[in-house]
Amino acid sequence: MNDKPDRTSDARDFIADARGVKPESFDQLYLGSPIWEIARPQAAVKLAFQRNIFRSPVVDLGCGTGENARFLAQNGLQVLAVDSVARAIELARQSTPATDLIRFEHANVLNLRGLIPDGWAGSILDSGLFHVFSDQDRAIYASELARIAQPAATLILICFNEHETRPGPRRVTQSELRASLRDSWDAQSIEPTRYEISTDQMGAQAWMAVFRRKNL
Repeated sequence: MNDKPDRTSDARDFIADARGVKPESFDQLYLGSPIWEIARPQAAVKLAFQRNIFRSPVVDLGCGTGENARFLAQNGLQVLAVDSVARAIELARQSTPATDLIRFEHANVLNLRGLIPDGWAGSILDSGLFHVFSDQDRAIYASELARIAQPAATLILICFNEHETRPGPRRVTQSELRASLRDSWDAQSIEPTRYEISTDQMGAQAWMAVFRRKNL
Protein backbone atom coordinates (compact mmCIF):
# COMPACT_ATOMS: atom_id res chain seq x y z
CA MET A 1 0.00 0.00 0.00
CA ASN A 2 1.25 3.49 -0.85
CA ASP A 3 1.00 5.71 2.22
CA LYS A 4 2.32 8.80 0.46
CA PRO A 5 -0.31 11.52 0.07
CA ASP A 6 -1.65 12.02 -3.41
CA ARG A 7 -0.83 15.47 -4.74
CA THR A 8 -1.90 16.97 -8.00
CA SER A 9 1.11 18.40 -9.83
CA ASP A 10 1.10 21.86 -11.31
CA ALA A 11 3.43 24.04 -13.35
CA ARG A 12 5.55 24.89 -10.31
CA ASP A 13 6.72 21.26 -10.18
CA PHE A 14 8.71 21.98 -13.33
CA ILE A 15 10.40 25.16 -12.14
CA ALA A 16 14.13 24.96 -11.42
CA ASP A 17 15.06 24.67 -7.77
CA ALA A 18 18.09 25.59 -5.63
CA ARG A 19 20.32 23.52 -7.95
CA GLY A 20 19.70 26.05 -10.72
CA VAL A 21 19.68 25.28 -14.45
CA LYS A 22 22.40 23.10 -15.93
CA PRO A 23 24.78 25.18 -18.11
CA GLU A 24 24.73 22.58 -20.90
CA SER A 25 20.98 23.18 -21.26
CA PHE A 26 21.72 26.50 -22.93
CA ASP A 27 24.11 24.99 -25.46
CA GLN A 28 21.29 22.70 -26.54
CA LEU A 29 18.69 25.48 -26.64
CA TYR A 30 20.87 27.60 -28.94
CA LEU A 31 20.75 24.84 -31.53
CA GLY A 32 17.33 26.36 -32.13
CA SER A 33 15.87 29.70 -31.11
CA PRO A 34 15.42 30.14 -27.34
CA ILE A 35 12.23 31.91 -26.32
CA TRP A 36 14.13 34.82 -24.73
CA GLU A 37 15.64 35.75 -28.09
CA ILE A 38 13.00 38.22 -29.26
CA ALA A 39 14.94 40.16 -31.97
CA ARG A 40 14.74 43.41 -30.00
CA PRO A 41 16.01 44.76 -26.68
CA GLN A 42 13.98 44.03 -23.59
CA ALA A 43 11.50 46.81 -22.78
CA ALA A 44 12.86 46.91 -19.21
CA VAL A 45 16.36 47.60 -20.55
CA LYS A 46 15.06 50.45 -22.69
CA LEU A 47 13.24 51.85 -19.65
CA ALA A 48 16.40 51.72 -17.55
CA PHE A 49 18.25 53.57 -20.30
CA GLN A 50 15.53 56.22 -20.51
CA ARG A 51 15.92 56.74 -16.76
CA ASN A 52 19.67 57.39 -17.24
CA ILE A 53 20.62 54.45 -15.04
CA PHE A 54 23.37 53.11 -17.32
CA ARG A 55 26.90 54.50 -17.18
CA SER A 56 29.82 53.50 -19.45
CA PRO A 57 31.47 51.13 -19.68
CA VAL A 58 28.67 48.56 -19.45
CA VAL A 59 29.16 44.83 -18.91
CA ASP A 60 26.24 42.79 -20.27
CA LEU A 61 26.34 39.39 -18.57
CA GLY A 62 24.47 36.57 -20.29
CA CYS A 63 24.11 38.71 -23.42
CA GLY A 64 22.73 36.00 -25.71
CA THR A 65 22.68 37.17 -29.33
CA GLY A 66 23.22 40.77 -28.24
CA GLU A 67 20.02 42.74 -28.71
CA ASN A 68 20.37 44.60 -25.40
CA ALA A 69 24.09 45.22 -25.96
CA ARG A 70 23.51 46.59 -29.46
CA PHE A 71 20.77 48.90 -28.20
CA LEU A 72 23.08 50.37 -25.56
CA ALA A 73 25.99 50.76 -27.99
CA GLN A 74 23.72 52.40 -30.56
CA ASN A 75 22.94 54.95 -27.88
CA GLY A 76 26.58 55.79 -27.28
CA LEU A 77 27.57 53.48 -24.42
CA GLN A 78 30.68 51.32 -24.46
CA VAL A 79 29.61 47.70 -23.97
CA LEU A 80 31.44 44.47 -23.23
CA ALA A 81 28.94 41.64 -23.71
CA VAL A 82 29.65 38.17 -22.35
CA ASP A 83 27.96 34.78 -22.64
CA SER A 84 29.00 31.24 -21.79
CA VAL A 85 27.30 29.84 -24.91
CA ALA A 86 29.68 29.92 -27.88
CA ARG A 87 26.85 29.74 -30.41
CA ALA A 88 25.15 32.80 -28.90
CA ILE A 89 28.36 34.83 -29.16
CA GLU A 90 28.89 33.66 -32.74
CA LEU A 91 25.39 34.85 -33.68
CA ALA A 92 25.88 38.13 -31.83
CA ARG A 93 29.08 38.89 -33.72
CA GLN A 94 27.46 38.03 -37.04
CA SER A 95 24.59 40.43 -36.36
CA THR A 96 26.67 43.39 -35.17
CA PRO A 97 28.23 45.98 -37.51
CA ALA A 98 31.86 46.82 -36.81
CA THR A 99 32.11 49.45 -34.09
CA ASP A 100 34.52 50.39 -31.32
CA LEU A 101 31.64 50.66 -28.85
CA ILE A 102 30.77 46.97 -28.53
CA ARG A 103 32.66 43.73 -28.05
CA PHE A 104 31.32 40.19 -27.60
CA GLU A 105 33.29 37.58 -25.66
CA HIS A 106 32.69 33.90 -24.95
CA ALA A 107 33.50 33.35 -21.28
CA ASN A 108 32.32 31.83 -18.02
CA VAL A 109 30.35 34.65 -16.41
CA LEU A 110 31.28 33.31 -12.96
CA ASN A 111 34.99 33.79 -13.64
CA LEU A 112 35.86 36.87 -15.66
CA ARG A 113 39.42 37.33 -14.43
CA GLY A 114 41.70 37.86 -17.40
CA LEU A 115 38.83 39.46 -19.33
CA ILE A 116 37.52 42.24 -17.05
CA PRO A 117 39.88 44.09 -14.69
CA ASP A 118 38.96 44.90 -11.10
CA GLY A 119 36.77 48.00 -10.84
CA TRP A 120 36.22 48.40 -14.58
CA ALA A 121 32.44 48.44 -15.07
CA GLY A 122 30.42 51.61 -14.67
CA SER A 123 27.24 49.56 -15.05
CA ILE A 124 26.39 45.88 -15.17
CA LEU A 125 23.35 44.48 -16.96
CA ASP A 126 21.87 41.12 -16.06
CA SER A 127 18.82 40.45 -18.21
CA GLY A 128 17.61 36.96 -17.42
CA LEU A 129 20.81 35.47 -15.95
CA PHE A 130 20.56 35.54 -12.15
CA HIS A 131 17.52 33.28 -12.08
CA VAL A 132 19.41 30.33 -13.63
CA PHE A 133 22.05 30.07 -10.87
CA SER A 134 22.19 27.54 -8.07
CA ASP A 135 22.54 28.77 -4.49
CA GLN A 136 26.27 28.05 -4.66
CA ASP A 137 26.69 29.94 -7.93
CA ARG A 138 24.74 32.93 -6.65
CA ALA A 139 27.48 33.53 -4.09
CA ILE A 140 30.22 33.24 -6.72
CA TYR A 141 28.29 35.56 -9.02
CA ALA A 142 27.84 38.21 -6.32
CA SER A 143 31.56 38.15 -5.59
CA GLU A 144 32.46 38.55 -9.26
CA LEU A 145 30.01 41.43 -9.69
CA ALA A 146 31.61 43.23 -6.78
CA ARG A 147 35.09 42.68 -8.21
CA ILE A 148 34.43 44.12 -11.67
CA ALA A 149 32.31 47.10 -10.56
CA GLN A 150 33.55 50.65 -10.14
CA PRO A 151 32.74 52.43 -6.87
CA ALA A 152 29.08 53.54 -7.06
CA ALA A 153 28.52 51.44 -10.22
CA THR A 154 24.96 50.44 -11.03
CA LEU A 155 23.59 46.92 -11.48
CA ILE A 156 20.41 46.51 -13.52
CA LEU A 157 19.01 43.03 -12.90
CA ILE A 158 15.92 41.54 -14.54
CA CYS A 159 14.72 38.13 -13.35
CA PHE A 160 11.59 36.02 -13.08
CA ASN A 161 9.69 36.67 -9.86
CA GLU A 162 7.71 34.38 -7.58
CA HIS A 163 4.39 35.25 -9.25
CA GLU A 164 5.36 33.55 -12.54
CA THR A 165 4.04 29.98 -12.69
CA ARG A 166 5.00 28.61 -16.10
CA PRO A 167 7.85 26.07 -16.31
CA GLY A 168 11.34 27.47 -16.50
CA PRO A 169 14.16 28.90 -14.39
CA ARG A 170 14.07 29.75 -10.71
CA ARG A 171 11.61 32.21 -9.22
CA VAL A 172 13.17 35.00 -7.20
CA THR A 173 11.72 37.10 -4.41
CA GLN A 174 12.76 40.63 -3.53
CA SER A 175 14.23 39.39 -0.26
CA GLU A 176 16.36 36.83 -2.14
CA LEU A 177 17.73 39.54 -4.39
CA ARG A 178 18.62 41.76 -1.47
CA ALA A 179 20.14 38.92 0.53
CA SER A 180 22.25 37.62 -2.37
CA LEU A 181 23.82 41.03 -3.05
CA ARG A 182 23.74 42.78 0.32
CA ASP A 183 27.47 42.48 1.08
CA SER A 184 28.50 44.83 -1.73
CA TRP A 185 25.34 46.38 -3.18
CA ASP A 186 22.55 48.66 -1.96
CA ALA A 187 19.11 48.18 -3.49
CA GLN A 188 17.90 51.41 -5.09
CA SER A 189 14.63 50.06 -6.45
CA ILE A 190 12.87 46.77 -7.19
CA GLU A 191 9.73 46.98 -9.29
CA PRO A 192 7.53 44.56 -11.22
CA THR A 193 8.12 44.26 -14.93
CA ARG A 194 7.69 41.76 -17.74
CA TYR A 195 10.49 39.67 -19.16
CA GLU A 196 9.59 39.46 -22.82
CA ILE A 197 9.58 36.07 -24.54
CA SER A 198 8.70 34.99 -28.05
CA THR A 199 5.89 32.63 -27.02
CA ASP A 200 3.75 35.09 -25.05
CA GLN A 201 3.05 38.73 -25.89
CA MET A 202 2.56 39.51 -22.21
CA GLY A 203 5.90 38.02 -21.24
CA ALA A 204 6.81 36.48 -17.89
CA GLN A 205 6.29 38.19 -14.55
CA ALA A 206 9.61 39.55 -13.37
CA TRP A 207 11.47 42.05 -11.22
CA MET A 208 13.58 44.90 -12.49
CA ALA A 209 16.03 45.68 -9.72
CA VAL A 210 18.55 48.50 -9.60
CA PHE A 211 21.48 48.23 -7.18
CA ARG A 212 24.37 50.59 -6.47
CA ARG A 213 27.84 49.39 -5.53
CA LYS A 214 28.69 50.20 -1.93
CA ASN A 215 31.78 52.22 -1.16
CA LEU A 216 33.44 49.73 1.16
